[in-house]
Amino acid sequence: MTGSTVQTMTTKAEPNRFSASDALVEAARGLPEMWRGAGPALMATALLFTASRAIPGLAGVGLTVLAAVAGLAAFGARTRIGLLGLDAARAQGLGRGGFQFRRLELRLLGATALVGLFMTIILSIVVLAALALFGAAGLNASAISDGDWARVGPAWKLALLATITLLLLALPTIMAVRVSLYAQATLAWGRMTSLAATGATNGAMLGLWLGLLACAAPTLVWLAVLATFGGRGLWAWAVTSVLLALVQAPWTAGFLSRAWRALGRPAP
Repeated sequence: MTGSTVQTMTTKAEPNRFSASDALVEAARGLPEMWRGAGPALMATALLFTASRAIPGLAGVGLTVLAAVAGLAAFGARTRIGLLGLDAARAQGLGRGGFQFRRLELRLLGATALVGLFMTIILSIVVLAALALFGAAGLNASAISDGDWARVGPAWKLALLATITLLLLALPTIMAVRVSLYAQATLAWGRMTSLAATGATNGAMLGLWLGLLACAAPTLVWLAVLATFGGRGLWAWAVTSVLLALVQAPWTAGFLSRAWRALGRPAP
């Protein structure tokens, strides 16, 4: 199956007909297919990350590296299955149990590094801008550290700075959603893609954000339970890892793949 064939299969002739709720439901229904095709790689990622927390020293570092390798294979498997379906994914290089290391995995690794670098730059800008704003406002830094808000400054100034800070913090979220389809674009276009995929999200930002939030909901609820009842230890980490690897990650991949089918466009 050639790259042009993949692009044809995964790009609709009429873009921007995207329903986040439909995509979420379809992605949830596709989870069993994800587990059949990539279950071992997904589970290996969760177990290796958990084991790396339990074993100190170089052995733990080695397990972390193995978990990252398994995670990369699972990433490639999820992307193939979500975008192409299980049978076509096997024709496109999906390995047994979701373990494979082909060109797609290398492209995804490079694209993820580029997206990570881009997000790091955005976060750095946000932090510097927030620090500059608070510094220019002449607020009482010692009062902030002591939690004595009455001495920090006038209420209107605090309200204004809080609003600006929230707007600044929204920027990384917006940019994360903008680049969220980079893995699907990398597979569909047959090349490493990062910022070039942002155009596919035009007009669908809110739906994508709500869908990604819904995919993360099981993990967020579990973390809230841990925070409320003080759950700690290896068992809590293990459950979190399993939720991330076997629920959130494949559900998110399925959701984004269905979004790409509706929003994707030919390679620029």
